[in-house]
Amino acid sequence: MVLLSLIPQVHLWIVRGRDWNGAYVGPYGDELLYAAYVNALIDGRTRKNDPFGGKDNSAGAPLPESIFSIQFLPAYAIALPAKAFGVSASTAFIVLIGVAALLASLSVFWLLQHVAGDPRFAAAGTLFVLCLGCAVGRYTLFGTFLDIGFPALPFLRRYQPAFAFPLFFVFQLLVWRALTSQSKRGTRVSAIVAGLTLATLVFSYIYLWTAAAAWLGCIGVMWLCFRPERWKTSAILTMIGAITTLALVPYVYLATHQAAGQDQQLILISTHKPDLLRVHEILGAVILVALLIGVVRRKVEQTDPRVLYAASLALLPFVVFNQQVLTGRTMQAFHFENFVVNYSTLVGLLILVTLFWKPVPRRLLVWMAGLSFAWAIIVIGLPSRLLFVPWAIANDRRIPVLRRLNELSKQDGTLADLRTKGESSTLVFSPTVPLIVLLPTWTSQGTLLDVTGVYCRSLTREEQREFLHMHLYYSSVHGESLRKALSNRPDGVGDELSNVRTVLFGHERAFQYLSPQLRPIQQEEVDQKVLAYQAYVNSFSRGAALRRPIAYAVIPADGNFDFTNLDRWYERDDGERVGDYVLYRLKLRN
Repeated sequence: MVLLSLIPQVHLWIVRGRDWNGAYVGPYGDELLYAAYVNALIDGRTRKNDPFGGKDNSAGAPLPESIFSIQFLPAYAIALPAKAFGVSASTAFIVLIGVAALLASLSVFWLLQHVAGDPRFAAAGTLFVLCLGCAVGRYTLFGTFLDIGFPALPFLRRYQPAFAFPLFFVFQLLVWRALTSQSKRGTRVSAIVAGLTLATLVFSYIYLWTAAAAWLGCIGVMWLCFRPERWKTSAILTMIGAITTLALVPYVYLATHQAAGQDQQLILISTHKPDLLRVHEILGAVILVALLIGVVRRKVEQTDPRVLYAASLALLPFVVFNQQVLTGRTMQAFHFENFVVNYSTLVGLLILVTLFWKPVPRRLLVWMAGLSFAWAIIVIGLPSRLLFVPWAIANDRRIPVLRRLNELSKQDGTLADLRTKGESSTLVFSPTVPLIVLLPTWTSQGTLLDVTGVYCRSLTREEQREFLHMHLYYSSVHGESLRKALSNRPDGVGDELSNVRTVLFGHERAFQYLSPQLRPIQQEEVDQKVLAYQAYVNSFSRGAALRRPIAYAVIPADGNFDFTNLDRWYERDDGERVGDYVLYRLKLRN
């Protein structure tokens, strides 16, 4: 798995050779947000910070909690060693993907070995689970029942869920050992460590700890109903629950101190509608029916721990995808589908095989491992060759100018202002949005486009739209170009417009998989947004420029950038050529 995980990165190294500037291959756009937060921690900034806005928590200007500051354990576990060894956030992410692949493989292997009792089966099963976890689900390349995941190894998205993903299976292993151990001491130790593991997950990734808690409920009910040692089971569940409750007290406190409007930003939907037709629920139903038939025909015993474990994994999809029936709330359930339940359901399928096929033929294991590995090479290598490595090459060519900005951050007061005032006095503008999104991974200046502002501080959507309008204005974007971008017509649309649909309409409307209540963007709405932008352009004044003054402009060196609007309000120096870009220092005109 380590080899498979590093295929895209090795490809990038081969292509770039000595020209490699330190970029990592990141198939997920969210990885840049996580990398920015890690880089802020490496720079010694506060736990509550806005890496894109150049804001830190301070007594004079306190920041609310965010999804980054609440789920802080993975970020600190990555940032502290990176700082100690003097490596960048990008390098830390390269190391992380290999380490995460190794630990995920070990955790799944140990779990399968303990439950099935066959190391050969566990080895082949590990490849099956981790390589084919992307082969089912609705958010794949073609959207069919069996499909190609896109990207192929979703559990390695950095740093969520890659860092904490192995703990999900370690938790299951510890609970299994606690429930099946004949030693009182072994049961007690396993239960305590399981509770500590779940507590760690609480501050790591919400979809992992909630899925782990839901599974604990499933297997607890199965054990209480079908196993004779009810007092022991109750004691184990109580012990794990007590430790987790202690962790949930500060977690709830932090969660209640988030910025206003986070429900909307995180796409929290109010609904009681059941969701029973996901692929994992269908597979779970198949597992449950097979177990029921096996029990009726006396092929398996209903008290067999392996039967109960497989049944608990089969029940898990029904619980996590339908909890809203009781709670009335659901939030981006596709995270369960892509990062958690797809893998646990395959584990349940493998345990089912061991119950009815004793022993599993060695030839079958060889074929299972070989085909899983071959499948992974294809679905990792092909998208990397066509998409992810070219994206990484483009990012790698942007890094020299970002390194230069990082050098300037030690001279222009950026780091000093963050420590003393909690706010950077220097903001960076660039018409190249991909460069702006990459910038906080390498330096601490804020950006005119505050991508994380709505998550990390009290930045409203209206303010975010205003800053987008300002970015478009300085980029000399015309209304017709904005109309094309909002209408999802990419022909002739430049990098400066790459994120306008998500900012102006929200992620939940730009991407249908984020919300079960999709409202397609209508042409009338597009026209309204274009008119609003044109009104902003017509009314732009010095006061508007002072709302968010910028200190640097990073402009592509080989482009034909129109400086008209920027030069109207700012004086530029002669510029400094750094790689593919020209770095200008700006000063507001009097």
